[in-house]
Amino acid sequence: MSAKRFQTKENAKLEVYGHIGKSAAEMRNLSATGAYLEVSQGDYIPKKGDLLNLTVELSSLKRVYNVAAEVVWSSGVGLGICFIHKDDILERMMAKAGVF
Repeated sequence: MSAKRFQTKENAKLEVYGHIGKSAAEMRNLSATGAYLEVSQGDYIPKKGDLLNLTVELSSLKRVYNVAAEVVWSSGVGLGICFIHKDDILERMMAKAGVF
C-alpha cells in the first residue's frame, strides 16, 4: 500500500553524503514516506542508493524542513526518495562501505 501523494512545486536543496557541494531541485510531489524531485542545478545528480540531506523552505508557512532521505530510483534528472530517520544515516553509510 502506498502513501497518498500531493502535488507541489517547492524548491529544495540537496546535499549528498560523501559528495562535496549542493544541488538544487524542485519537489514535484510529496507523501508521508517520500517525494519525487527533479534536479535543476548542480554538478552531481544523485543515484539509487545515495543518502541525502534535503532542505525545503516553505516561505508561505515561514518554515524550513530538513530531512534525511535515500534515493530509491533515478531516471535522468528525476529521482524518487524515501525519508529515513537521521539516526540511521551513519549505519547505512557504514553498511555501504562494507564495514558491517
